[in-house]
Amino acid sequence: MSHYVDEDEMRRLSRRIAEEFESTYGTLDEKVARVPDDAALAIADECQVHLEIARVAYRVMLDGVITDPKPSCRMLMQEFDRRAEQGSPVPEIDTYQREVAVTEGKWIEYLYGQLGKILLAELRNLVNLERTISDEIEPANEQVIAVLAQRKKINECYFRPLLERWLNDHEGANITQAVRAIAGGLIGSTNSDIDDPINGARASLLIKLRRHEQFLSQDDEEEEDSRFMEKILGEIQLLIKEVQGSLDNASINTAGEILIEVSPPPHESLDEQPKFGFVSAPFPTRPQMGPPLQTPLDYLERDVWLASMKSPDERAPFLREKITTVTDNLIEQGVPLDKIGTTIIFDLDSRFSWKRSRKTVIRRELREIQDLAGEDYRAKVETYILENLLAKIPDLRSKPSEI
Repeated sequence: MSHYVDEDEMRRLSRRIAEEFESTYGTLDEKVARVPDDAALAIADECQVHLEIARVAYRVMLDGVITDPKPSCRMLMQEFDRRAEQGSPVPEIDTYQREVAVTEGKWIEYLYGQLGKILLAELRNLVNLERTISDEIEPANEQVIAVLAQRKKINECYFRPLLERWLNDHEGANITQAVRAIAGGLIGSTNSDIDDPINGARASLLIKLRRHEQFLSQDDEEEEDSRFMEKILGEIQLLIKEVQGSLDNASINTAGEILIEVSPPPHESLDEQPKFGFVSAPFPTRPQMGPPLQTPLDYLERDVWLASMKSPDERAPFLREKITTVTDNLIEQGVPLDKIGTTIIFDLDSRFSWKRSRKTVIRRELREIQDLAGEDYRAKVETYILENLLAKIPDLRSKPSEI
């Protein structure tokens, strides 16, 4: 069995990303110093920010990274606000204001201007490798391991050093804030609310990890390969546990895996538009990279994961809408309404390795609904499905190693 990853190559690529950051943006402070006062004053007045913050926003606009200075000012101010909330506000002195604004400006220019280009080739390789197993019922272990090795390479060589440097430059910040900042740059979002794309990435990653674990657990191996496989499975299971937990408690490795999942794939490798009319992927600015979303139940699997990350009172309205959409699409495919309840419930039992619902009980209760519901039959079937899923969702959080 081939080695999991080339350690020498990882060290070389890790050094390169640090060097590229320095060489590309080492002169931003010099460029900011040359920003005309009148241009900066106009932005400062419009956005109600310090003049030095306006200078950096103007430079970011001039460099073509973010063409509207308003979102740049807002992102720059987030760092000033964060420091103030921690009890270390930036003094209202030009030199201090400029130092913090320039440092944050370098990050904005790097994350929104260069990072996606740097990752392009590696993400293309990952997409191609994931495609080799996406349609396989039982892919070879080597194929799965190749996918895991490519993810580890991207994580160790790019995202780990990036996260470590961001945390170093933002003293007192936590891993959640780092993930939000980097994810915003990856998907090009200048909005402050980035949680939905991040949670969508976590849901997609959990689906992948569960399938990788299932694939690699199937075959008996030679003793040497068996030890190697146990190591990989242990890494997968630890990652599953952390991805399901609070992002605040995630390790840098887990944060990097989530950022890989947020990263847009290269345009050259995009598939056709999603089937069955589904357009609301968890990443509004990128197509799905993970297990291909090809059937209504693929989408519902993802949405159940997303629901598990919401508070209990938010799960029902979220899933009710998704179940209605899936029902529409199953009916379009010709699935009779009296079969939709069992189709969804038994399929998701299998996907999530839940204790299987008793088929005779489910069928009897659905027949009773059919006999009594009248015109409300479909609504009552969807409510029955919803209640069944809501009762099982806590198992996704309490049994992380049995996904």
